[in-house]
Amino acid sequence: MARRTSGGGAAGRRREDPATGPVAPPEQRGAPEEYAGTDRLADEQELLEGADPIEDDEGASLTVLERQTCFNLLNTRDIGRVAFTIEGDAAPTVLPVNYALVDGGIVFRSTLAGAIMRHARGYAAFQVDSLDEESREGWSVLASGPCQWIRDADELARVPQGRLPRPWAEGERDQVLKITPGRLSGRQISRR
Repeated sequence: MARRTSGGGAAGRRREDPATGPVAPPEQRGAPEEYAGTDRLADEQELLEGADPIEDDEGASLTVLERQTCFNLLNTRDIGRVAFTIEGDAAPTVLPVNYALVDGGIVFRSTLAGAIMRHARGYAAFQVDSLDEESREGWSVLASGPCQWIRDADELARVPQGRLPRPWAEGERDQVLKITPGRLSGRQISRR
């Protein structure tokens, strides 16, 4: 019996398996009972780009940040989150890391046997933010791009002494990875 796919875009297209023919995409997992009321959007609906107005808050403004501003903000922090997928998992894995911005790349350490080392190489996303819950202001920057394991001694030597982040976590983290942002976006919420 053939499985039906619905909707448009890449998620709704059948994939071709050379051995068995068309393969339907995996079924979406249902939400647990505690998330009742958070239904999946129907296939014909779409999310619109932009920001929702903040009701009853006339002084709030949302600003989309320029690329250079995003780099400047990345350079003000030293803890962010690396997001990557593990084959077979439906949801991405997101882990905090200590990082430094070096020559336009996001550089951080890992262990050779760590999840980041095993799964993030290839492509990853990285997010850093600064939020003030009391004033309800803040910013967030999201970068994504190739994630490489830096093993070349010459490339490691180009990282300025003292610029490699010192991890908070215990244990030796002697492997260096670098995300080179291809996509970089940021948002800032401020109040008058």
